Amino acid sequence: MESGNLEIYNGESCKGEGHGPRNGMRENAPYFLGIALIYSICFATAFYRNYIGLTFPMITAATLLVCWLFLKKNEIPWKKSNWLYIVTCLLLGISTVLTANVFVIFFNTVGILLMITVFMVRQMYDDKEWNFGQYLLNLLFLYLNMIPELAAPFIHWMNYRKKYKKEGKKRQEVKYVLLGILIGLPMLLVIVELLSSADQIFSQVIGKASHRLFGQVIFSPNVFLVMLLMILGFFGIYSFLSALSLNNMPQHKNGGTKKNPLTAITFISMVTVIYVIFCGIQVLFLFTGGMLLPEAYTYAEYAHQGFFQLLFICLFNLILVGVSMAVFDVNRVLKLLLLLCSGCTYIMLASSAFRMILYIRTYHLSFLRVLVLWFLAMLAVLLAGVALTVVKRKFKLFRYCVAVVAVFYLVFSFGRADVLVAEYNIAQMGEDISFDDLQYLAGLSVDTVPALSRYRFEHQGCGQGARNYVKKYDYYTSPGDWFYGNREGGAQAGCRRCLLNKTLHHVLEDTEHMGVRTFHLSRYLARRAAVGYWNQ
Repeated sequence: MESGNLEIYNGESCKGEGHGPRNGMRENAPYFLGIALIYSICFATAFYRNYIGLTFPMITAATLLVCWLFLKKNEIPWKKSNWLYIVTCLLLGISTVLTANVFVIFFNTVGILLMITVFMVRQMYDDKEWNFGQYLLNLLFLYLNMIPELAAPFIHWMNYRKKYKKEGKKRQEVKYVLLGILIGLPMLLVIVELLSSADQIFSQVIGKASHRLFGQVIFSPNVFLVMLLMILGFFGIYSFLSALSLNNMPQHKNGGTKKNPLTAITFISMVTVIYVIFCGIQVLFLFTGGMLLPEAYTYAEYAHQGFFQLLFICLFNLILVGVSMAVFDVNRVLKLLLLLCSGCTYIMLASSAFRMILYIRTYHLSFLRVLVLWFLAMLAVLLAGVALTVVKRKFKLFRYCVAVVAVFYLVFSFGRADVLVAEYNIAQMGEDISFDDLQYLAGLSVDTVPALSRYRFEHQGCGQGARNYVKKYDYYTSPGDWFYGNREGGAQAGCRRCLLNKTLHHVLEDTEHMGVRTFHLSRYLARRAAVGYWNQ
């Protein structure tokens, strides 16, 4: 594995330190440091006590803007094929404002970071000859390079000053003044504290003002949080760009000697025979055999027992085919075996999906079950790309996988799975929904609140006759604006109305101070539904 000999899209070799953006970062240190500082302020503004608000897509767009400025400053031409990554990032940022599901928000963030990374790597390097494994290794290599590059802002600034600046008398004086301030601050704190305890009048005049200045402004938790966010934003973006500009991405040698295919033919033949027998049983007995099941098994039990094992086998087969293509010299027999293995995997995917559908019919939907069905569908499409690679060796599998995962995840992210679960379960169970089922739906994100607010339950077994009330908001005046029982009693008694009242009350509390910066569409819709519930 060699490094430092890839071409960057400015037509210059990446060997040595005299070419490319690496010197661009150093020679233009004030420019990039200024951009990183402005970005850090935007980062802190976006995420200060707010991680899902309207500022999320804005900071996503700001990150892409910084990347564009980096490319422009280093005269790196734009690759039109990269629009997929840009559009995906922006859509994921918008999706975060539409759902309050923590799982989706987390993977939206991960997806944005990965898409930006792939986009910038493709802009910087010629990736035409990279295979799937090389792509993954190079991305990992880039992230590891970001760790030592955390020191890059200091190094670049010092190098810039040594090369282009000569300290004058005034700059020397400013440096000494700053040093004096750093020494004097802790002394001032100790002296003010001692004098305040020695004289009450001094304490009233100076001591209180000093406590407010240092306790509520300089050393307040809010200031600390803002500074922490600015530091994360500044060093995060600068170390990422600096790691990219090193131009030291490993160049993997393609076309190396591959292993004898007879080894792969042997072990793949062994597992394929078992796969064929298993798939035959699925076709004969589960799919077309009247759904014959073992004794003492219900459909739901049978489905739940075998699903996760099949899912693991499908993932294993996907990796098995890919590794076999990369390691062994593929001949006609091995190709046929790999294609047969892929075909068996499709039958296993169908069996997994069929089992999950049986389970859903009995126990209805949950977020995990929706996620599983989505994952099975995505695996089926990914497997098609792997099978195509068996037939066509030059097929760009990494780009295909990125595109498939991006499209599927965008569908899942915008699909608001919690809403789907709530609407389906409510439609299936209606007013007969149990307390446990209602509790599960209420425990999902606030995406489900508009659907739940349509319920109108009566109190049952919660001791409402004792008139033990907990008041809600003052601007609600009707008798229905009270939560019967204490905060836990109603739920423990199994009262569905108390549970619903409690859930919607918390929604009103959590969204009461939502402003322009923290605006979130899903939370806004939940608040509007809660207000409508309490006003009836």
